[in-house]
Order: sequence, then structure tokens, then C-alpha cells
Amino acid sequence: MRPSERNGTESSLDAMLDRIVDDASRNLRFIAAELGADAPEAERLPAFQIEMKDAHRDPYATGPRRAEPRFAGRTCSVPVHPGAISWHELRAYDPAEAAFSLASLLDLEVVCRSRGHLDEYRALTCGGLHVAGVRGCHEALEQGWSTYVRVANVEHACDRAIALGGSVRVAPSGIMGLDRRAEICDPTGATITVIAGGDDRRTVGAGAFGWDELRSTDPTTSGRFWCEIFGWSAMPLVSPRGSHAALFLNGGRAVASMQRTSDAEPRSRWLPVATVRPETVRAAISRAVGSGFRIEQAPVPHAVLSLEAVVVDPNGIEIALGCEPMHGIAAA
Repeated sequence: MRPSERNGTESSLDAMLDRIVDDASRNLRFIAAELGADAPEAERLPAFQIEMKDAHRDPYATGPRRAEPRFAGRTCSVPVHPGAISWHELRAYDPAEAAFSLASLLDLEVVCRSRGHLDEYRALTCGGLHVAGVRGCHEALEQGWSTYVRVANVEHACDRAIALGGSVRVAPSGIMGLDRRAEICDPTGATITVIAGGDDRRTVGAGAFGWDELRSTDPTTSGRFWCEIFGWSAMPLVSPRGSHAALFLNGGRAVASMQRTSDAEPRSRWLPVATVRPETVRAAISRAVGSGFRIEQAPVPHAVLSLEAVVVDPNGIEIALGCEPMHGIAAA
């Protein structure tokens, strides 16, 4: 059903979303026809499973981590293996405001934890499960997202990054074997935090940051770099947008996607995607606009997320919104 038909009255936002839904439906019907069950088996494209489980409460959660009834079935906790994305952290000049904006947009809760002499660390939670962290940063630093990937050895990842033409933005620090981390950068400028140790589970599903996408000015160079660093493989995606797109696989399981930046995007970067249920995408976008977010990229068809949009909060921090990833992903 089109948005205006569900709403009863058609606003300008409804009209825009109607056009987006119609365009997405035509593109996805084309893809379905290309990959459909009626096609000869030899011509069907392979499908890859996403690293996630059926949504349920984490059976190992205790105390305040137990899911509340209103979140039942929205999120789940999955194991994190080497080469998998394990955490997302936001650096913001005003961490309290940034955490509040994200929590309001995604219907999350904010938990403040003391870090001794340091500023408070804010954790975003959904159903008692940790989704992302928010910490403050000085104005001399750029605010934005840090995407964490589990590795076996941080020092080795840094050495490989330099050998492959990348750089080490933040040198390794922390306790060896417990919480060792560093920031590495690919030749195009996209940065990831590699970590060894720490929590071995990640929250996915509606209300979580259930997907990640690399936007690169040079997808070929970026793709080769990250595949070498993490032992990933890359498969071209059937993209409804017709742009250069690929799927990153970690041991045969999809972990992230990659697209070429548009002319309006000045740099390469990793974007965490806040995932919501398909029927709530319209409400999430409307809520963002009503809260002062600016739409940087209007919702467009996406090979993994069905629809994806990019919004920027009043403080200049961008975040992607998309539908929960499809369990079966078609590779070109």
C-alpha cells in the first residue's frame, strides 16, 4: 500500500514517498524477474545469508539487559567472529544532545555510565541490549562515527594497512588480549577501528545499527584494501540504482555493502545504517524531518536494505536509515 493510501490524506512528504515506493517497486520487480524461481537453475544468481538470527531476547542477558515487552522481537544478540563488525561509536561535540537525538529518532534509551575522571559514556540501548555508544570529543577533532571490526591481532592489521597503501590514524592502545584497538584508514580515506578483545556479541534488528555501508570515491581500491585486511571476499551486487555496488562476505556471510560516492559526497567513509521495519520507514523519516534533521539523500532502492536514506542531525552528524536487511541477498 502506498503511503498516502495508508495515511488517508496526501501531504507533500506523502507524495514524495509515493514516488519513491513506486520507483523502488518497479526496480525490485525487475530484479525479482531476473532472479526468480521460474528462471533455469543454472541461470539463477547465488544468494548469501546475513549474519543474524531470528529475533528473540538474548537468552544470556541478565539484570537490566532483559528485554522489555515493547521491544519484544525487535532486536537480537548475535555472536561476533573475527572479520565481523562488532560495535558503533559516535564522537560528538555535544554527546548529550547527540544521544538524545538518536534515541528519539530510533525509539531507543540512553544509559549514562561513569568512566572515572573521563566524561560520562552514553550507551544507546534497545530492549536492554546495547546498540551503540556516544562520547564527547574536542572541537579540534572531527565528530562522526567509528565502526569497530573484530580482528585477531591489532598490530598485524596495522602493519597490513601500511603495506597496502593505507595508514594508521590512531596507533594501537589498550591492554593486549583484552581491549586492544587502533584506527586504520584505506587509501581513499575511509576509516575503521580494529579491535581485539571486548564483547563478543552484537545487537542487530529493528532499532539497532543492523547494517554498514562503505561509500568510496574509488570502490575498487577500497574493496581490495578491506578484503585484504579482514580476509573478506567481495561480490558485485544487483543494484536497483545501477551504480557500482558490492557485497562484503566474511566466511560466506554478508557483513557490509559498498557503493561509489555520488558527486555530492566529498569523501569516502563508513556509514552505519540504523535499521527499521519496512512498515516504519516512512514514520522514521517523518520523525527525522520533524526533529530538525536534514535529508541528505532521499530514500532510494537498495539491493540489501530495500530502501535507504541518509539524514543529518542539527549538529551536522549524518546517519543512514534503511529497512532490516533481507535474509537472502542476490549477487550479480
